[in-house]
Amino acid sequence: MSDINNIQSSNTAILVQDSLLACGAGMSLQSRNDVKNAFHFATLVADKLYDPQVQSKAWYDQFLKVMQDCGFVAARRSFELETASSVTVTVGAVVFRVMAAAGTAVLGGPIGDALGTLAKKAMEKLGSIEGEKRVFITDRKNKQSGMVGLGACMETPDGEVVLVMSCVNAAAPKANTDLLGVEWNITSSEYYAGSAVLSLNRTIYDRVRDHVENKLGVRSVEDILEYEI
Repeated sequence: MSDINNIQSSNTAILVQDSLLACGAGMSLQSRNDVKNAFHFATLVADKLYDPQVQSKAWYDQFLKVMQDCGFVAARRSFELETASSVTVTVGAVVFRVMAAAGTAVLGGPIGDALGTLAKKAMEKLGSIEGEKRVFITDRKNKQSGMVGLGACMETPDGEVVLVMSCVNAAAPKANTDLLGVEWNITSSEYYAGSAVLSLNRTIYDRVRDHVENKLGVRSVEDILEYEI
């Protein structure tokens, strides 16, 4: 068993439901697992209470509430009406732009840029993943639309874990080869996009870690796709 305090030397990405979460090198295994499990747990709770296809704002609020209950303090959050210059703009372009802007605004250029680069690598590598990829594509075939998210996290030298994320509601593509939905199209000239910059309060998460892990159970392994980037 790996030591939870081991520092991870590689960047990894985790596909959780309809969101892609990138984790930077330099994080401890414990921090990476905590972010992954909290993100997964919050997604499942929000999915159970609200249909992201038709209740995107309520879904997003619930997701962030659960993350807050797990100790992720929001330095910034938004869910705003956006205007597309073209109705064929892709989700990947939108979530990346929204996430990068939020990260840079709150965390500054160097960290914001690093998180943006991390997220971009995760999206690029996703297209080349095979094997379990087919299972995730099959699960998405019957979806007409959904909330697609992108996040990136890192651990600073002083031990602070920061997470920047964005999400947008979009229509499903006609092709079935788009694993996450980054090629999904925005179907209106106006749409809502969410973003958040979160910082982990370890004291709070330490108190709920066992509860989160017990609730996830085998889903913490079976319902995700993890790969190096």
